[in-house]
Amino acid sequence: MATKNLLLIGSESYVCQDFLERYGHQYNVIAGIDFPKTSERVKNYLSVDFRDDNSFEKIESFLKKLSLNFSHIIFASGINYMNNVFSVTSKDWDATFNVNVKAALFSMKAVYDYLSEKAAVVFIASQEGVVANSMRADHGPSKSALIHLAKNLSVDYSLVEDKDIRVNAISPFYIKTAANSDLLDSYFGQRLQARIPYQKFVDLEDVSHSIQFLLSEQSKSIRGHNLILDYGYTIV
Repeated sequence: MATKNLLLIGSESYVCQDFLERYGHQYNVIAGIDFPKTSERVKNYLSVDFRDDNSFEKIESFLKKLSLNFSHIIFASGINYMNNVFSVTSKDWDATFNVNVKAALFSMKAVYDYLSEKAAVVFIASQEGVVANSMRADHGPSKSALIHLAKNLSVDYSLVEDKDIRVNAISPFYIKTAANSDLLDSYFGQRLQARIPYQKFVDLEDVSHSIQFLLSEQSKSIRGHNLILDYGYTIV
């Protein structure tokens, strides 16, 4: 049976932590990359700041030291400064794209030699990369770029003969967590929920189950796809 090792980039995110709770037991080795570390669920851990270009050299050294091959990768690193066209700064824009997009591409370059012969990768994007929302002048375009990166990587990896690497993205709407429950329960949240055809917010369980599907062999024919989790928000 093939070794199942999992690499989490953005390992301290709510998404990765929930996935570990539900599916972590299925993996032999779990390694995490994020900044900063707040939990003890991931023992093989590297702290990086993706606003710093030295991060990718650190990742290469970290993976070389681990001396493992990874069959599954989740990229969940991201920042959201809540800017509109009037408030966004050049510094905000660069930081957002460095963390949300550049980190995905150059992390995949760093990890390539340590990928198993069969590997599945899931990028956590956002429905804000599909439809426009207010106060997302930098965040939305960065997630659009991440969604498109999954397509470009899929095309490039199709040319590789000795590895079968599949890359897909997941784009959730607001994920209800402990951090934003007050906001989503407020009048703002109620108005937002009223715009969703099925009148529901996505929860972490929805996201984790979707990640597991895209990491599994059940989705082996799905390549460069963006799976939108929003109870219909983006279809109306």
